[in-house]
Amino acid sequence: MFAKAIVGGKLIQFRLSPELARAHRANADKTMTEREVIEFVEQKRRALALRRAKPYLASRS
Repeated sequence: MFAKAIVGGKLIQFRLSPELARAHRANADKTMTEREVIEFVEQKRRALALRRAKPYLASRS
């Protein structure tokens, strides 16, 4: 399966690995609502903030 992307203002085409092609087809008709997207991004942001804060929090105990 080939994919297309715009890089530096140019359209490039590249071959996806079989694993990525399979994942792309599996997720083809799945969409998220705006609320689900916000919750997903916030969850990722909180997890990253907690990972970064753990050494600091551990030294404060």
